This record gives sequence, structure tokens and C-alpha cells, in this order.
Amino acid sequence: MLKYLCLSLAIVLNLQAEPVKVTAITYNIRNDNKNDKGVRNWDDRKSKVTDYLLKRNASIIGMQEVFLNQLQDVDKALPDHSHIGVGRDDGKTRGEYSPIFYNSKIWKPDPAEQGTFWLSDTPEKIGSRTWGNYHNRICTWARLTHIQKGHSIYVYNTHWDHKSQNAREKSAELILKKIRNRSQKNEPVLLMGDFNATTENKAIKTLLTSGIVTDPGKKQFSTGSKWQAPLRPGLRIDHIFVSKEWKNATVTVESNGDPEGNAASDHHPVVLVAELP
Repeated sequence: MLKYLCLSLAIVLNLQAEPVKVTAITYNIRNDNKNDKGVRNWDDRKSKVTDYLLKRNASIIGMQEVFLNQLQDVDKALPDHSHIGVGRDDGKTRGEYSPIFYNSKIWKPDPAEQGTFWLSDTPEKIGSRTWGNYHNRICTWARLTHIQKGHSIYVYNTHWDHKSQNAREKSAELILKKIRNRSQKNEPVLLMGDFNATTENKAIKTLLTSGIVTDPGKKQFSTGSKWQAPLRPGLRIDHIFVSKEWKNATVTVESNGDPEGNAASDHHPVVLVAELP
């Protein structure tokens, strides 16, 4: 009897010691733009986006350029996922979202530790825009707890300005400040999004020299698809960065298109696979 009790205890302890494997995706899905015709129209390509997300089965997904109708389409197509985020124009439903989708069978959000802030001198002011931002820009964030294992992580999903370098540099500083000020300072961080900046950009270097996050991406491909599915050599502007607590982290750019070679968005998705010990 003692032998079987010891064996059962060993199995339980081994299961508890197993690392938590996490797959996360960042994907700029291109807003539902009425000037996009044919295969570039959202109604014609939305199934390519959602089929890819279903097949990839990531438990955490950050998206950018998401209008309300697109948010609803993705939400309907991913029945196991819930989402956090608001429209950037009114803090409710107007304008683009940068939502965080999470598998609600795996992760539980902390209701006191989530929200959206604006990339400006007044980050809590809805719709605020400074620093030369062409559009108002946001970062959505949440503290998620693994339901089975109890691990908690902080996830930040952002979309930086595409024109103003000053805004990108200020956005880097603000996001680092927000991360440093998180309530549970020892918990791992995952920072993702469309940064409109490569690893050679000063704003990205500010992130990567902060000691807070690193870039697990090794092999570089451009994340601008030009609406073509094949990957092209180049530097990413879409990134997933992680803090030092993550183990065996890899980041790759993936192709997502149709048999004719049309990409599902003007960006390629970026995928993180990593472990929490």
C-alpha cells in the first residue's frame, strides 16, 4: 500500500514540476478598410485569419487594427477564448482595438489588473494623443493566471505610431514605466504588438537594453507581407518580447495565406513558444 501511495505522490509532484508551455501570437489583421477590394476585403479574408488562429491554438493572442465588427467575428470564431480591450477613440467601441484574446479554459484574468492606456503624456485620458502621434495609440494589458498551475503573467499588447519616431521613443519609455510599476514585480512579462519599428530602431533598443525584456527571435523575416503569403528576408516590425523568467523561448514569423499566395493581412503573424518553469 505504501508503495502505491509513494508512486501516486511522485506522479503528482512530477506533474506540478512540469513547465507551463505557452504559445502566443501577435497579429496585425488589417482594419476592415472599405478601400480593400477582392481578396483583400475583410469579408473575403476573415476566415483565413480565424482558421489560422484556430489551427495554431495559441492560448494568448494579441491583435492590432481591429474594428468592432472584426472583434466580433474573431470572438465568434474562437469559442474557447475571451478578450480584453477597448476601442482607442472612445475607450468603448469606437476606433481600432488592440485586444488580448486568451483561452478562458487555461487563463483567468485578474479583474483588478487589466486595462488600456493611451500612448501620450496623459495615458489615462481616453483618446489622448501627444508626441506627434498621427493617430491616437494604445496599449492593452492584463495579468493572467494559469488556472491549472497557478502561474501568473503580465501581457501587454500595443500598436505604435507609423510616422513619428519621437512618439515611438516616448511609447517605449511609457510602456517600460508601466511594466516597472506593475503590482507583482516578480511575475513574468510578455510584450507584443505592431511596433512599426525594427530591432535597429532606437525605440526598440530602449526596450531591449532596459533589462526588462529580451528578443527571442533569431531568424529574421519581414512581417510586412505586401499582401503576399511567402516570407521575405528582412527585419520585423511586429515583435514578441519576454522577460528573463521565460525559458526555451523562440519567436518565428509565419506565413498565412490562401493557395493562390494571397496573404490574409498586410502583416504576417508572429508566434512565440516558451515555457514558464
